[in-house]
Amino acid sequence: MPPTVLIITNHHDSHADRVVRELHRRDVPVFRFHPADFPHACSVSLEIHDGRLDGEIRNAYHRVVLSDVCAAWFRRSRNMYRDRIDPTSEKLVDYVKAQCAATLNALCEGLRTLWVGHPHLLRRAEVKALQLTEASKAGLQTPKTLISNDPARVAAFVEALGDKRCALKPHFGLGVTDERGYHLPFTTILPPGYLLESAALAPTIFQPYVEKAVELRCVVIGEKIYAAKMNTQANEITRIDWRAGAREHEIFDLPEQVKASIRRLVASFGLNFASIDLILTPEGEFVFLDLNPNGQWLWLELKLGLPLSAAMADLLTTNYTREAQASAYANPDEADLSGQGEAAHAS
Repeated sequence: MPPTVLIITNHHDSHADRVVRELHRRDVPVFRFHPADFPHACSVSLEIHDGRLDGEIRNAYHRVVLSDVCAAWFRRSRNMYRDRIDPTSEKLVDYVKAQCAATLNALCEGLRTLWVGHPHLLRRAEVKALQLTEASKAGLQTPKTLISNDPARVAAFVEALGDKRCALKPHFGLGVTDERGYHLPFTTILPPGYLLESAALAPTIFQPYVEKAVELRCVVIGEKIYAAKMNTQANEITRIDWRAGAREHEIFDLPEQVKASIRRLVASFGLNFASIDLILTPEGEFVFLDLNPNGQWLWLELKLGLPLSAAMADLLTTNYTREAQASAYANPDEADLSGQGEAAHAS
């Protein structure tokens, strides 16, 4: 079989759709694996022999041999690593889930190829506290931050801000349903005099509110960095959190020192792709807010014409030659999970 790009996602992923079309335009074979279909509509087979792990993934239409995978992109999955299984459960469905989860974990950990978004690296990069720590080390300005459910600690943090407003945001962006219906908990400003006993309900992120001239969404693909300016301050709805409403976009050219810091930040997590949010203050300072190691970017391509699908296809085809793939698989200890080796020079 020819070298093949493996894309791990779900049935409704417009980002994967776009990249698949780009890869097909280049005549690059693609195997799209939906873990949600496993085990009822597809199979995974792993063979371990003489210190090597090989095998195949098969669905109703195609199959891919693991040794032919020249790159793997973990985009989306609903049933990998998220579902918690009660080890004391006696239900057959939980037994099946446990076996599938263990097999998918073995597949990802054992597949030695160029990875874009290896699940093991993604889980570490999703930790907000580590993002802020590594961003500061990389040379980006970061706001002082408290993550706590201790009302006394929160009160002391807010008091220390003096006249500055305090922003609060969820540690994990999970939608909730209440008397207002379903909604996402966006970043908000702590009202003056607000009773902080409610902080005990759940850990929350507290930061001094950073005044904005504009907000920036940066997309890192290999060594390439694309940036878009979002004019969020023109609309009252988006002044605090740009996700709350529509905003205008423009292509933005980041200073070289900011690009260098972003590359160091992404490399600190072993990644070759990430979406990063920054604030550009009225004083011209760049302040780091958030890193999404598997973030959305297609909207920027559609609005601004940024060649993000092509850049992702470039990264995924770094090893797209039979010789390069054979060499990588013959030396599994030297295989690069992050793609920071050869993939870093894809641009």
